Amino acid sequence: MDKHTAYFNLQEALPQPGCAICRLGHAVEVKYIEDVLYSKTTAIETRAEWRASRGLCPAHARQLDQIGHALGVSLFYQDILLTVRELLEKPSRQQASPRRKKALAGTLSPQIECPACAYRDSLEAVYIEVWLDHILERAFLESVQAADPLCLPHLRQAILQAPDAERLERLRQVQLAHWETLIAELAEFVRKNDYRFQHEPVGHEGTAWLRAVDAVSGTRNL
Repeated sequence: MDKHTAYFNLQEALPQPGCAICRLGHAVEVKYIEDVLYSKTTAIETRAEWRASRGLCPAHARQLDQIGHALGVSLFYQDILLTVRELLEKPSRQQASPRRKKALAGTLSPQIECPACAYRDSLEAVYIEVWLDHILERAFLESVQAADPLCLPHLRQAILQAPDAERLERLRQVQLAHWETLIAELAEFVRKNDYRFQHEPVGHEGTAWLRAVDAVSGTRNL
């Protein structure tokens, strides 16, 4: 994916609810899984990766029933189960010793990162790079200021990727402004749950608790 495409993808994601990087990351991880299941079931390298990773991580594995393609899933997971069965079948003396048990458990564990996670992380890094490239531009900055904040995990990543002090400072200022607004909305929601003020109607602050979870942990339910 080139930066030109990433920029316009960011512009489309920013007006939508939640962290834009979470939203874009979810889109690319779903596309990766779909592409693999529909077109790479016989690819030797891909099959080897999925065997080594022991399939997808729990979060991505839970997406498989929504994505579908039962045949592709069957082929990959049959391959994985044959691999781990072979490892478990290997006889070993003193199998019950702590060292042997640890070694056996280690062979059954993922040997590499979940492929969907690795693919998503690589493209999220591109999106964050583009975000930082344009954060000093007025039009892009206005879009970022009007959007929901970066989640805390992606903020940490953006801090690490910031190429200079000026962009880091702009990132810090924008994020603090978002958090000040959200903290105020949480305080207002808490106040209106006091019995003395329960007669007051609840407005936008009624969803502040959900948005706070998204802001700290990453956007849910994409």
